[in-house]
Amino acid sequence: MTPERALRDRRSHIFKTWVAPTLQAAGFKKRGSVYVRDLGSVQHLFNHETGKINTAGKSSFTTNCGIHVPGVRVLYWGPGSVESKAPQAADGILNVRPGMLTPTGDRWWHLTSSDGPEKDDEVGQELLRLVEVAALPFFDRFRDERAVAEFLSQPRRKEDRFIDPREDTFELFYAAILWKRLGCKDKCRECIERERSKTKKRYGAKTDEAFFARFSCDDD
Repeated sequence: MTPERALRDRRSHIFKTWVAPTLQAAGFKKRGSVYVRDLGSVQHLFNHETGKINTAGKSSFTTNCGIHVPGVRVLYWGPGSVESKAPQAADGILNVRPGMLTPTGDRWWHLTSSDGPEKDDEVGQELLRLVEVAALPFFDRFRDERAVAEFLSQPRRKEDRFIDPREDTFELFYAAILWKRLGCKDKCRECIERERSKTKKRYGAKTDEAFFARFSCDDD
């Protein structure tokens, strides 16, 4: 077995032993490398993210939480955009590393070939704790489209400042799409008008103007 494979197997064992039981008890099912809780109109996604610079004897990883609402990002980006059949947490219209929701901040774990079994238990306990105090409470805030739309429409609380999208153009467009779906045309128009009234340069002006041209809060 290669060192890389050995580290992957250890990471999988840690998740299976320490994280999976708690997620499964909360209604998540494993789909490939992603744990998914499907609530119908929204999906809760949890998965790990490996570091970009790993060696044969060392592996670094963190975790991500995502709120996926099918069709929203595709509608914003327009023709040619394709919905992922198996989205990762980072594909959610809301996504965050759960450590960023805690006072300690972002958290990465490091495994090396020279670690003893106590290292895996230490990492597993820390992962479980983060799932319990940050990931699951985050997911429980967004159990339907309305909760997501409300969040995207309102000013951010300080403790939510690291939840993506952090660019308010995306927030307002995603919110407008959701409010239209929910039949709340007045709230949809409010989001669109707030975006139109901006005087600062938008994040992606061409994409935004194309969205304005094809989207209406009033059509069916």
